Amino acid sequence: MKMKHPDILNLIDEKLDQKIRNVKIRATWDYMKNWTDIRYGARIQSLMEQFHLSYGHIETIIREEEE
Repeated sequence: MKMKHPDILNLIDEKLDQKIRNVKIRATWDYMKNWTDIRYGARIQSLMEQFHLSYGHIETIIREEEE
């Protein structure tokens, strides 16, 4: 059996990590939205600190997961 190129495996790992991260962001977002009184901006800020992403990137992930 021929081994896949290591760069391809790294790319696959990165994509899986991104998908898992996005699911965690969405789950945290839904929890904060439905079970707390935290306002929109504070929810985004909390996710930015937790996942080290920009405001726009968090918003994009949330919108993509809503579709």
